[in-house]
Amino acid sequence: MTYYCSSADVGMRLGLNSAQRDAASSRLASAILRAAIEIDQTFRDYGRDTPSKSIAETTLDGAISAGATTITLTSGTAFSSAGNGDIDGDSFAWTGKSTNDLTGCTGIVADHASGVTVSEGEMAHILRQICADLAGAIYYEDESTFQTGVPVGGMRGTMLREKGTQHLLRLAHLGSVD
Repeated sequence: MTYYCSSADVGMRLGLNSAQRDAASSRLASAILRAAIEIDQTFRDYGRDTPSKSIAETTLDGAISAGATTITLTSGTAFSSAGNGDIDGDSFAWTGKSTNDLTGCTGIVADHASGVTVSEGEMAHILRQICADLAGAIYYEDESTFQTGVPVGGMRGTMLREKGTQHLLRLAHLGSVD
């Protein structure tokens, strides 16, 4: 199963630091899995292939700087010879591939450390944001279910759910970001 976002993405939405993310890792993983299932099911509801069929993922093999025209991946096997992708929220395009190098890259506007996730697919960057919103909402919903007294993230969870669902429905309906 393809996971469209990471615990770091969801943790950012929730305002969690790394220690809090570590403490909540199993709950975050569950929320991410459920968000991925929701994304795939929404695409199926519109009669479309699930986005996971068109997304390849690996990590950077070495740091890159803003404006880089070549990106070295730990494994470029699943990547197309030309396409669009996402590096840690930075959307980019490439025109060629040589084993583990993507060449002719454009659109890289930030520096990125070695080991950062690189995803292929025209929807990868958008799905990452939608997944983080939905998983954050699911996390808040789960937390509030087991709390007595003051609700956890009530309004914030509702807003994340509404925003994520609205963007997901639009993307699934259109089937493309272009």
